[in-house]
Amino acid sequence: METKRLLLRNFSLNDIDACYQCWGQDQTLGRYILNYPMTDRQQMAELVQGFLANQDAWVLIDKKRDAVVGCITVDVPYRQLKTGELGYIIGEKYQKQGYASEAAECIVREYLFHCGFELLEAKCNETNHASRKLLEKLGFLTEAKLRGRRMDLMTGERSDLVIASITRGEAAKWFCQSVFEKPLSASVR
Repeated sequence: METKRLLLRNFSLNDIDACYQCWGQDQTLGRYILNYPMTDRQQMAELVQGFLANQDAWVLIDKKRDAVVGCITVDVPYRQLKTGELGYIIGEKYQKQGYASEAAECIVREYLFHCGFELLEAKCNETNHASRKLLEKLGFLTEAKLRGRRMDLMTGERSDLVIASITRGEAAKWFCQSVFEKPLSASVR
């Protein structure tokens, strides 16, 4: 798949070093995601190995820079339910540049409008204001907060887990009213 600035493609073994350099060593990810920063390249190799067999996992490449900027996944435990869970990581040096928004919009459109999914959900740490803002921007609605389900490994402080989702109908209304105007330029299916 492609967006204006990004190529979203499935992982390959050649991505291990670029992913490790991009986000594997990021200190701030440990605030929101377990196992970060990674202690060595082998951890990234194991993560990428897991992504290789997952058709719903993509590395994000900035087309202009030809650089890995992050990854995005959809966890689909039961395809017949037509629901999935969105997840994404953007390397620290690429954050606050709109990459997560661009990639997530692409995935929401792909899964809800092209693949026929009924619902996408996302989970994030309540204190992860950037992710919460992104989900709101895309039209996700907060469904629940689970008390004390997350922990900042750097400080040991616990926080709530926010669960948000968007249905196909909500996305159709949201995208019609939003600044997102262009359809996907390519499809993976």
